[in-house]
Amino acid sequence: MSETILRKIDRRKEDWGAEFYAPVFNQYMGVYVGDPNISTEAVEKVVQAFNQLDQDTLAKLFQFSWDYCKSFCDYVGDQECPSIQQPEEILQYIEPIDMMIEMDPERTETIIRIELNCDWEVEHGLEWLIRDQQILYVGSCEVPDAWKELSYYENYSLNFAFGNNYDNL
Repeated sequence: MSETILRKIDRRKEDWGAEFYAPVFNQYMGVYVGDPNISTEAVEKVVQAFNQLDQDTLAKLFQFSWDYCKSFCDYVGDQECPSIQQPEEILQYIEPIDMMIEMDPERTETIIRIELNCDWEVEHGLEWLIRDQQILYVGSCEVPDAWKELSYYENYSLNFAFGNNYDNL
């Protein structure tokens, strides 16, 4: 029998949660599953996909998060932006909250949606959305639809994964 990736599984009537170790953050983080019928195995597949993101994808997530930080601080004007030299240093200023699991029985894509706290935008935080290894969204936690066509994300306001920023408002 294989070892489970999830721990502290808490099944409730309407939803369930757990946690897993995320090496990129060097800590455990939560998983929120809004559908009680989604299996542990299906959730573990998403967790594995996240934990196996390649270095190029992670580097892009860090860069887009850093772009969000700089643009937000410039836009607000009264907030000092963290001083970092390399995009991966952004990890010092973000903290994962939950991986939110989404499944559509009609589709086979793996959706990775991570909600994070960030030091520069404490009210709306940070969100990463990845579908089948493609970064679709990096920006404030707005929970954009995970199943839209690519053009939806390219034109999504304040989506730093496609270069949209506060200058575009």
